[in-house]
Amino acid sequence: MAIEVQISRVIDVLNQRDFDALEALFDDDAALDMPDGQRVIGVSSLRDTLSAFLLRHGITFANGVVMTETSGSRGAVDATIEGRDGGAAGEGKDFSLPCVLVFEHENGRFTRLSLYLSTPL
Repeated sequence: MAIEVQISRVIDVLNQRDFDALEALFDDDAALDMPDGQRVIGVSSLRDTLSAFLLRHGITFANGVVMTETSGSRGAVDATIEGRDGGAAGEGKDFSLPCVLVFEHENGRFTRLSLYLSTPL
């Protein structure tokens, strides 16, 4: 499967909260870099950290443009992160911020995901 398709699949499963499908796309020792500088290693930690972040802020990704390099080992999504302060059921304000997700890919699976935000949440 082409890296562009796999990256789009990651965005889809994140938006659908299908964390089992997310794990299947990543290497067992994958790294996750979060906007606050936190780094976790391992697919279970990646899953737990991302799920907590997405659910806490009611986050979805929209308007994504997938870009890849010719070797197929790296790609990125320039997107909008949409959510609500305090989570989906929170009483905070809605937000919409630019974000970039950077992927590293090896042997058919992702080995690293880095999430960058224009403003910290």
